[in-house]
Amino acid sequence: MGGRWLFSLENVMADRGISATANIGRSNLRGDIVGLLITSGIAIFLFLFHGEVWALTTIGLMAAVILDRVVNLVADGKSKEGGIGIVCELITIGPVIGILRLG
Repeated sequence: MGGRWLFSLENVMADRGISATANIGRSNLRGDIVGLLITSGIAIFLFLFHGEVWALTTIGLMAAVILDRVVNLVADGKSKEGGIGIVCELITIGPVIGILRLG
C-alpha cells in the first residue's frame, strides 16, 4: 500500500474516493499519508528491537488517527468506511499494546 501512494497516486485516489486536483494536493497526500505509514512502520520495528518508548510512539500515532476518524464520524455522520477505518487502526494498535503489556 505504501508504495502505491508514492508511485500511482491516481489509482489510490480512485480506490479511496480522494480527490487532489492540483500538485499541492498530491504532495500533501503523499507527505501526510506515506509519512504516517513509514513512521508507524519504523516505530513498530524499533519497538521490537529497542524498547517500549517506540511502542508509545506507535500507539500515539495510531490513537491520533483513531481520534481523527471519530471526529470525522461525528462531523460527517456514520459511514461503513469510517467504521472500517477505526477497526483497522484498532487491529494495528492492539498487538502493539498486547506485546507491551506482556513485556
